[in-house]
Amino acid sequence: MFLELASRNPFVRDLHELGYHADFLGGHFSLYGLPYLDQAGAIQYGDLFTPVALGPESVIEPAGTHQVWWRGGRPYAAGGVELGIGAAPATVQIIPGIMTDWAFSLKLRDDDQQPRNYVSFQEKIQTYLDVIVRPAIAAHPGATPLRGIERRAAEQGSPLRLPDTASSNYGINDLSDRLRRKKVAIVGLGGTGSCILDFVVRTHLEAITLFDDDKIHVHTLFRIPGVIGSNAIGKPKVEALSQYYDSWHAGITPVPERVTAENIDRLRDFDFVFVSVDDGPSRRFIVEWLSNGGIPYVDCGMGLNRSFGGTLNGVVRITGIDREAYERAVDSPYLPTVNPKDAEYRKQAQIIELNALNAAMAVVRFKQHFGLYDRTNDAAWYTFETASFEADAERASE
Repeated sequence: MFLELASRNPFVRDLHELGYHADFLGGHFSLYGLPYLDQAGAIQYGDLFTPVALGPESVIEPAGTHQVWWRGGRPYAAGGVELGIGAAPATVQIIPGIMTDWAFSLKLRDDDQQPRNYVSFQEKIQTYLDVIVRPAIAAHPGATPLRGIERRAAEQGSPLRLPDTASSNYGINDLSDRLRRKKVAIVGLGGTGSCILDFVVRTHLEAITLFDDDKIHVHTLFRIPGVIGSNAIGKPKVEALSQYYDSWHAGITPVPERVTAENIDRLRDFDFVFVSVDDGPSRRFIVEWLSNGGIPYVDCGMGLNRSFGGTLNGVVRITGIDREAYERAVDSPYLPTVNPKDAEYRKQAQIIELNALNAAMAVVRFKQHFGLYDRTNDAAWYTFETASFEADAERASE
């Protein structure tokens, strides 16, 4: 009944999509988990109920009464000041098992200061939210009335902390679900690796494990997405990034280690591994080990050089995902396994939009592997060049 109500009343639908825990019970529109201040100024949570009159096609008629019912303690303004909501104790049964504690009566006034009716259901609900909730959020900025987000996220049964309304809105829940119970690792959390993380935290993956032994420097902040501030400088990359993205996904594990022969066996139980390291010998060692073990992977790489005209030309590359791709690409520009002389790589600039493009290509390839995207060729590698704005691919069978 509530979903039908939301579909026919834009204001109700907007509250639901914003993340309010709304419902329609016993002829009452209900909002649960609204923050309010008690007399001592502490944060509490209560539930609001108001009867609605439904017109043709379940469209809510303009509010016929200025009253609402409330379950919880009496709300106050800052400093223990009483709110002007005409609060009076009232025990009303909404449905069996849900009883209210208070009745509120908040009348609006016209320009002549005469009492007037609410012009719409939206005006009534918004007025009560402003009067009750705003003081609580002003005093406790961490408080939120959007309790439906946590509830709906829990109902979807994955580590994703937000409800995946994007997939449901576009009718692709069946495709998004293909990543459930899958575990991935990201080896290397520089510009490209951190962008990969930014993309995959928005999925139902069971686990995302981060491997990198480096820490965040000032220049790092220019190559990673999000708003990780200067307070992260000096922290291990994997710890700073896992803390930042914990609000998105509960399955992130930081491992502040470089992947070497001593610990590479930790990659054995992953369903997919993203490799975004800047050291040729390490790349070869990791990708060869993964391909030998039949563990799908994508190796990422990019280059950015100043041309004779004083502008930049960039190339981004992904290679993978199996042993055949490794054998086709190893020791070539598509899977470089030695470092440039004089640490030339370290002198080449890397810019966030190319890191993000590299990461996007890797994640698309990852999703192709699990059947979310079509794949019409068996290319071992793909490249994109900024100067020509063209993509290219090489087939593993050639």
